[in-house]
Amino acid sequence: MNSETSRDSHANDQQQISQTLEEALAAHHDDESVVDVDEPTQQLVLFRINGQRFALPGSAVSEILPSDQPVYYVPGLPASTEGVLHLRGKIESVINLQPLLDLPTPEGTPSGMILLVSASGIRSGVRIEQLDDVCEVAQSLLQPPPETLSSTLLPYVSALWQIDERQALALLDPEALFSAYQQGLG
Repeated sequence: MNSETSRDSHANDQQQISQTLEEALAAHHDDESVVDVDEPTQQLVLFRINGQRFALPGSAVSEILPSDQPVYYVPGLPASTEGVLHLRGKIESVINLQPLLDLPTPEGTPSGMILLVSASGIRSGVRIEQLDDVCEVAQSLLQPPPETLSSTLLPYVSALWQIDERQALALLDPEALFSAYQQGLG
């Protein structure tokens, strides 16, 4: 076999390999294949207050305390402050978000879990009615709050998550909530 014949044979082999590879790729091509993309996510703590769905960033919530955690009333505190609790040697305030969010305050003894939240240089318990979930959500699913949101709620909402056609929840901004609380709003 001369060198020219060997080169032609090698070129034909390469062409067959290329065609075979292209055919293999075409045979395994799937239009419905899932592409795994590393999309930034945010951890959210989902909860309800007065039956309305809200969330806080998981980075702001350090602990979820049970509903039987004793809270002690302290005279002279603002209406939005339920009282204080004793947690591992530290005294923490417990606030209700209803006055800030312009929601009716429930009658009777407060119940529900307490989220221990840190923001604006303070740490406080936040009373919630019900804990729904702690989950990771793609940041692309979090949309800016619409201008049609109530003027009372708008300053405290950093994003809206449209769960489905009928359900959405407001991602609350803990910095804005605690700043307003420190200013005596609510």
